[in-house]
Amino acid sequence: MLVDFTGTLAAFADAVVTQRDASLAAKPDDVEAVSRFLMDVHSRMPAFLRLPFWVLTLIFDGWSYLSHGRAFHRLELAQRTAQIEAWRGSSLEVRRRYVEFFGTLAVFGLYSELYGTDYEYAVMSEVV
Repeated sequence: MLVDFTGTLAAFADAVVTQRDASLAAKPDDVEAVSRFLMDVHSRMPAFLRLPFWVLTLIFDGWSYLSHGRAFHRLELAQRTAQIEAWRGSSLEVRRRYVEFFGTLAVFGLYSELYGTDYEYAVMSEVV
């Protein structure tokens, strides 16, 4: 398949988790959990947002054909990270906001996976 919505969100999650969790090797379970979280957020969007984000994700996935000849979800980690950073620094606001939206959600999902809910983390830290 040329572009792949699910594969793109999984590759995006992998890039963000690996970048954020660089001190520890990114665990496949963390990447999978963040990927599922991004898919869940998308599926719960109102219909008027779900389609535009689906289209933007496919555009994001296909964008790398211009420079690498492959879809984003098929790129190496360094190339995926470079594309995310290029979109983050883009002069087009829609590109910046797209990466900001899913990047923020991915980080939120990662830290929720690592530390659980805020309440559980606060209770655990008080016990110690």
